[in-house]
Amino acid sequence: MSIPSNNTTASGEPAPEDEELELGVVESYTVLYKIMKLKPVHYMIAILLTGKLAFAATDGMTSLKLIAMGIPKDRLASIAVFLTPMQILLPWMIGKWTAGPRPLNIFLLAFPYRIFIGGVFAALIWWTPHFQLPDGKFEYSVYFVWISGYMFHQLATYSMFVSMMAFIAQISDPRIGGTYMTMLNTLNNLGGNWPVTVVLAVTDWFTYKDCVVKGSKDVLYACNTKVLADQCAAGGDVCEVAIDGYFISVAACSVIGILWYKVFFNKLKYLQKIPRAQWRVFPSRAVAN
Repeated sequence: MSIPSNNTTASGEPAPEDEELELGVVESYTVLYKIMKLKPVHYMIAILLTGKLAFAATDGMTSLKLIAMGIPKDRLASIAVFLTPMQILLPWMIGKWTAGPRPLNIFLLAFPYRIFIGGVFAALIWWTPHFQLPDGKFEYSVYFVWISGYMFHQLATYSMFVSMMAFIAQISDPRIGGTYMTMLNTLNNLGGNWPVTVVLAVTDWFTYKDCVVKGSKDVLYACNTKVLADQCAAGGDVCEVAIDGYFISVAACSVIGILWYKVFFNKLKYLQKIPRAQWRVFPSRAVAN
């Protein structure tokens, strides 16, 4: 099935410059293939699929660590209530910059800040158990600190999201806007999911546990496997975490993020300077940069 020419609709009739084309299923996939062949899109795919690896450990494991410490799931879920106003107001607050010709500047500003927040979260994970009460509950100050931490984290996360979505909206070919934006948004979502899956899978490799005599600090043997952990518990001893893989994963992701930022910083700046016409599958006769 053929793709409509630059100046016609799917039915062959003349089309205005920016009117969205009506494409069939086969035509849509053919257009997707053409989009994937664009050189600027190659850079975007690399950025979208790898950019969130720096935050995978923090985003995917922090809440799990808090639950494991004994913080109730409902208390943790209630933090979202405090984040909702920020999610509503933030697009309006940064709209002046994201609506301009350089929306990714916000992304570049928020990226290192979000890496820093990951380090802060790791410190808070280490600090939180020290404030657990004898009955297993936590002081209200702990919840206040975590709510504050998540607000700063959400500020960076949502700023990056809004910035990237604004850029995707700008570069998408208006004639195939839905197809173009859906593809890039899907890649953006995939880039946020696969790193978390990988980090969750490998973190146990970095976690080391020792079987300790109950009531003392005497180490009997390593209990890194389920069989050894069960054996330790059956003997009346305790299998304690000696080295927590969470902290190693956060550190590794942060280092990767710093290197990623150094490699892609100029590339992101460059992508904003590319004329919008070069992002289009069907070039218009006159396109503003």
